[in-house]
Amino acid sequence: MKQLSEQIERYAGQYRRLKEDPEFAAERALPGRAYFLDDGEILSLPRDDGDCRYPYGESGCNFWAYTSGAMHCNDGLFAPFLRAAEGQEPRIAFFAGVPRAGGGYARVPLLGVPLLDEEAALGVERYTVFARNAAYYLTEWADFRCAVRVLVRPGREIIFTLCARNGAERARSLYLSSFLNPFLAHDIYENAEYRWFREVRVAEPPAGRDGLASFLITVNEDLSRTQSRSNYGVIRRRLTLEPGSSLIRHEETASRYQYVGGIRGNLNVSPALKRGSFGEARPVCAFTEVGAAGDILLLELGAGETARLDSAFWYGSSAAERDGVLARAIDCGAVERDWRRAGEAEAEKQRGLSAVVAGSRDGALKEKVWNGFFEQLKKQVEFCALIKGYVQPMPSSLIGIRDIFQALEGLVFWQPEAARAKMLEALQFVLPDGRCPRQYSLPVAEGVPPVMDLRPFIDQGAWIIAAVMTYLRCTADFSFLEESCGYYEIVDERAKTVRPSGLRDSVLDHLLRIVDYLVAQIDETTHCVHALYGDWNDALDGLGVSRDPAREYGTGVSVMVTLQLYQNLNDLIELLERVDALGFAGAVARYRRIRDRLRTGLFEYAVVKRDDGARRILHGWGDERSYLVGSFRDPDGQSRDSLTANAFWVLSQLYDEDTGLRRTILEAFQRLDSKYGLRTFAPHFERDAPGVGRIPKLPPGTAENGAAYVHASAFGIMALFRMGSPKQAWEQLMKSLPFTHPAVSCSPFVMPNSYGDNREKLIDGESMADWQTGSSNVIFKTLLRYVFGIEPHFDGVWIQPAAGLPWESFEFRIALRSCTLSIHYRNGGAGRRTFFLNGRRLAGVPDPLLGLEKAWLANEEFRSPQLHVQVND
Repeated sequence: MKQLSEQIERYAGQYRRLKEDPEFAAERALPGRAYFLDDGEILSLPRDDGDCRYPYGESGCNFWAYTSGAMHCNDGLFAPFLRAAEGQEPRIAFFAGVPRAGGGYARVPLLGVPLLDEEAALGVERYTVFARNAAYYLTEWADFRCAVRVLVRPGREIIFTLCARNGAERARSLYLSSFLNPFLAHDIYENAEYRWFREVRVAEPPAGRDGLASFLITVNEDLSRTQSRSNYGVIRRRLTLEPGSSLIRHEETASRYQYVGGIRGNLNVSPALKRGSFGEARPVCAFTEVGAAGDILLLELGAGETARLDSAFWYGSSAAERDGVLARAIDCGAVERDWRRAGEAEAEKQRGLSAVVAGSRDGALKEKVWNGFFEQLKKQVEFCALIKGYVQPMPSSLIGIRDIFQALEGLVFWQPEAARAKMLEALQFVLPDGRCPRQYSLPVAEGVPPVMDLRPFIDQGAWIIAAVMTYLRCTADFSFLEESCGYYEIVDERAKTVRPSGLRDSVLDHLLRIVDYLVAQIDETTHCVHALYGDWNDALDGLGVSRDPAREYGTGVSVMVTLQLYQNLNDLIELLERVDALGFAGAVARYRRIRDRLRTGLFEYAVVKRDDGARRILHGWGDERSYLVGSFRDPDGQSRDSLTANAFWVLSQLYDEDTGLRRTILEAFQRLDSKYGLRTFAPHFERDAPGVGRIPKLPPGTAENGAAYVHASAFGIMALFRMGSPKQAWEQLMKSLPFTHPAVSCSPFVMPNSYGDNREKLIDGESMADWQTGSSNVIFKTLLRYVFGIEPHFDGVWIQPAAGLPWESFEFRIALRSCTLSIHYRNGGAGRRTFFLNGRRLAGVPDPLLGLEKAWLANEEFRSPQLHVQVND
C-alpha cells in the first residue's frame, strides 16, 4: 500500500502547487483545464464544455479513461464494457458514502460520473491524472482523500484499485461502493434479447482464501448461424486495511435493479447508496433484468490511515481459465510489480525516438508543453497504427486500410517490428486483383468470415505502397518483400461477404497487384485515375457517380490519387531497379510509360487556366468531365480551392520536376487560410450543391465542408515545408496544434481531427473527435522529416532541420537500422549552417526546393553503433 499511497500523495502535491503557484501552472498549462506534469504525465480537471481521454491496453485492446470519469473498453468488436452515451448511466462507477447527521449517507462519486448535487455542499474537489501505465481519479473533501487507479494488466485483466485516506486526527467511518456492468459480447450496443442470455452471480471465495466474494458474469452469444460461444467475466476483490482500521460489514448484489432502485431507478437516485445497504441479498440475476456487480463495504478508518480495495476484472471465453482465475486470490504485490513493469516497458519502448527542445522563442510554444505533446503524439500514432477497429461505437468502425497505413508510415520510424507485423496482417485482406477494401475486421472465430467494407475508395492501395516504401527506407529490411501473404476474395459484393482465396504470394507481389489495380483505373481520355466511390475525402463521394444508370461508376477522377499514383510509380521504379534491375526491366519500362502518361494528363486536364492567366489545380471532375470541382466555376457556380490537390502536387515528385505552379499553390493556400488553419475547401458547399455527394449535408464550416479538417491541413503544412516556405508552414502549424488554442473540446495533448467554424451555429473551434485521426501521423511525419529533419533513402539519410526554428536548440535521437542517431541543433546566430558528424566537419548541400542546406549520411556511416550530428545555425 505504501508505494501507491506515495504516488497518490505526489499527485496531490502537484495539484496543490498548480493551484498555488501561477508561474508553475502557466508553463505547463494546456487549454481545457489540463496540465503537463514534470514527468510528462497529464493532470486534467473536469469541465462542462468538453472532455479529455486516454487509452490503455495492448495488442489493439483499448480501455478508455476520461477526465469526466466515463470509461469503456473494446477488444476489436468484442466489448468488455460498452461505451455509455453522454448523460447515460455509466457502466463503471465507484462511490464513497459518509454518514449524515440525521441518518443515511451523503454520496460522493469517485469518478465524477454520475454527477450529484450533494458534491457542492461537501466541498468536493476532483482531478484526474493520466500516466502512461495507469489512470488515477482523485477526490478530496473534508480531510478525506479517495483515489481510483485503473491498471490494464496483460492477460485480459483490468485492476480497479480504490484507496480511501482519513486525514483527520480521529477515526471516522465511510463506505466504499463499486458498480460494474460488463457487456462481454461482440457488438456495439445492448439489444432487447441481451438479458435472456446473461447471468451475474455472487461467487463466495474458496475456504481459507483471503478476500471478499467474487462475481461471475456469463454471456452466451451466437457468432454465426453455426457457432455459439459463452463469454465470461470474473471480478475478484480484496480489501487491505491498516492496523487501526476495520471492516464493519460488507454486502454484494448481482441485481442492477437493487443497486439503482428498480426499473425506473438509476445511479443518480440510488436508494441503496443513500441508506448504505442493499437490504435482502440477491446473489444471482438472470433473464429478467440485466444484472450488474455491486458492493457496499462499510469501514472504520483510523486517524491518518488508508484502506485499499482491489477489484480485478478478467474476461475470456475459456471455462477452465475462468475457474483458474476464480480460484486465485489477488496478489497486491504482483499488481504493483505489474504497474511498475508497465511503466518501465512503456519508457523503454519510447526511448527509441525522442525530441527535446529548449530556449523557446515563441510564448505559445512553451518547452514543457511542446516536449510533453511530442511524447503524446508518438503515443497517438502508435494507437492509430495498431488498433483492432471499433474505436468509435458504430458498425462501420472497422480497421481502415488508409487509416492504419498512414499511421504505420509514422510508426516505422521507432517501432519497425510492430509496424511490420501490422502491415503483414493488413495485406492479408487485399483482393486478388489488387483492390483494397476500405476497411476490414479480424474474424471473431475460426471459420467466421470477417466484416469488410468493400466500397472501392480508390486511394486505399496508394497508402499501402507509401508506407511499405518508408519502412524499407528506414530499416533496409528487404526480406520483408519476400514474406508470404494471402488474399480474400469476394463471394457476394452486395452482401459484403468474403472468404480466403487460397492464393498466397509475396509482399512484393501484393504491391505489384495493388499498383496494377490502380493503373487499370486510369481514364483513357484524361489519363487521370477514376474516383470510383471516392478518395481520401470520404464526404466528397459524388465524383465517381455515373450518368448512365446501367453503370455503377463513371469516368470522374481524383487528382489527389492521380498524384499519389505518380509518386507510387516513382517509388516502385526505384525499388525494382534496386532489388532486381534485370528481372524487372520490363515492369520498370512499363511503369515509366504509365508515369509519363499521368504527368501528361495532370498538366493537360488537372490544371485549368482563366483568361487573365490565373491557374488552378482541380480537385477532380465528374463523369465525362461534365463538371469540375476546385475550379473557377464549380457545379454550384462557386470559384473554389481544394487543399489536398494543391498539397499533393507538392508532396508528389511532380513538383520537384517542375516548380512552375509554385505561385498558384501558394495563392490557393492563402485563400484556404482561416482562423484555425488551412480549410479543406474554400468556400464551403451549400446544401443544394449538385454532383459532389454528401459533403453539402455537413454544416458549413465543419469537417471537410469548409473547416480546418486537420488531416488535410497537415498535408498543406508538409507541402509548405517541402516547397521552401517555412514561415508560412510555421504559421499553419501553430494554428493546427491544439495547445495553441484558447479552448478545445477534446483532449488538448493529442491531435484532433478538425476545428469547426460556424458562428451562426455557435461553432467556434470545436472538434469532432481526437486520438483516432490521421492528423496525428501527418503532423508527426512533418516534424520528423521537415522540422527535426531526418529523411531516409535507400542509399542513406538526409539531415535537414527546418529553417526558422522557434527554439534555440533541440536534441533529437532515433534508433535507425542498427545505429543510434542523434542530432543536436543549436542556433547561435552565425548566419550560416554547419554540420559535424562525430566531431568531423560534414559538407552541406544546398537544397533549392527546401530553401536550406542539408547534409548526407551514406549507408556506410550507419555501420557505426552511434552517430552524433551537430547542426549549427
